[in-house]
Amino acid sequence: MSTSPEITNSVILSTEMFIALSPILLLSFGIVLSLLLIAWRRSQKMIALFTQFILVITLLLTIHLLSGDILVGSGTQITTLLNVDRFSYLSFVLICISAFVVVSLSRSVLKSEVEVHDEYYLLILLVVLGAGILVVSDHFASLFLGFEVLSISLVGLVGYFREHEHAVETGFKYLILSATASSFMLLGIAFIYSQTGNLSFAVSSNVMPWSAQPLQIFNSVGILLLFSGIAFKLSLAPFHFWSPDIYQGSPTPITLLMATVSKVAMFTVLIKCCFSQNYFNNESFIEIITVVALLSMLVGNILALKQQNIKRLMAYSSIAHFGYLLIVLTVSSLQNTEFAWQGALFYLSAYLLANIAIFTVLLISEKHRDNMSGDRDIHIVDWHGMFWKNRLSAVLVIFSVLALAGIPLTMGFVGKFYLLNQAVIFKSWWLISGLVIGSGIGLAYYLPLIFALFKDEKTLENQVVDGSGVYLVTTGKQLFMFTLLISSLLFGIFPDLVSQFIYR
Repeated sequence: MSTSPEITNSVILSTEMFIALSPILLLSFGIVLSLLLIAWRRSQKMIALFTQFILVITLLLTIHLLSGDILVGSGTQITTLLNVDRFSYLSFVLICISAFVVVSLSRSVLKSEVEVHDEYYLLILLVVLGAGILVVSDHFASLFLGFEVLSISLVGLVGYFREHEHAVETGFKYLILSATASSFMLLGIAFIYSQTGNLSFAVSSNVMPWSAQPLQIFNSVGILLLFSGIAFKLSLAPFHFWSPDIYQGSPTPITLLMATVSKVAMFTVLIKCCFSQNYFNNESFIEIITVVALLSMLVGNILALKQQNIKRLMAYSSIAHFGYLLIVLTVSSLQNTEFAWQGALFYLSAYLLANIAIFTVLLISEKHRDNMSGDRDIHIVDWHGMFWKNRLSAVLVIFSVLALAGIPLTMGFVGKFYLLNQAVIFKSWWLISGLVIGSGIGLAYYLPLIFALFKDEKTLENQVVDGSGVYLVTTGKQLFMFTLLISSLLFGIFPDLVSQFIYR
């Protein structure tokens, strides 16, 4: 019995779609297994190890797909909702790496807790799932679904440790502001749909013929509202006010989760949406992007100048860095989008590596300080003399801060060079000026942080990095920190290792 060509092609296409989507499906299956594991036996160590196992398997499968031919070209279209391409899964690799680090750091935080906290790890997996849906979205419905899965899971994690100071306040703030951002985004999608009659990214780039000219304002307002919702998650100015408070009030591993997983996913879907709909041909949209980018560069760096709290400083630094990243949206034509993707992914890799390193040292400092005084907030003064007491931590902080500052021989410098080159191609002199001025202002608070590490303080009771701390001498943490340090050096001196992986 012969099979018709239509049926054969359909089977082949379905198989390709299944393979392309397999990392997301594997992660979803892992979440279901986690629920069954919790129902069978409640064990904090077991659920933590299982979560790490799921993330590692998902990461390896994604890397395997990137090395194959299934994601070449425009990627694999999976119904009208999802489009799995190489750039999406490169972002997903960064997300899985960051999530694995968050789970590993969380294990040291929860080790002393009496409760099992199995729902904590489940929420982290849901955040990764929401981020995974976002990076492969090709439709406003899937975009909003991924946004909500990620946001609702983060709401539970932000205020998870309810006995901590400001935990309830932080969770409530994030809940209200996240719901507001979702409302803006949903209303914007509705306005766009009223003009296009379709929610697909590609189809929505053209307004339908039946739309009357006076009603074009709805499309513009819809784009603005959609961008506002995404800008909230990226904490871009003027949507940045929540960021310092939430960073400070959240548990340090969750702050890292927000700073990396959430922002990488949201920026990836922003690029996909803008490039698929050819927003770079819309002069009004480019003007809005330019204004928001300049505001974020200046506001983030200026407000960080007087900050002494490390978490709040990192929040303001994040505002500036994603202001820099908005430069990649100012492409002059569709042919330049691949270079923009390369610049964005390289910069996100540098940003992620630096944040992981700083928050790892921050968590070690918090743990030691909590044992001594019960106060978890770490200020710059608490890192005085770190170089003389724990050189591995200090050197790791130094290289990470230099990368964020964009000093040569670091990944941050190469990433800023990509962005500067992008701005020059587009001839956006305002953005070039903002990048240069913002980077200059950033040195005014990055360098004092480095100088603080070399100060020789006599009052040892305030030092949080004493070499006798149990969390500083464990082999696992030292090996992890040494790996971060070697990676920072290697990728800074040989950036082609990252670039070639992006365009393999």
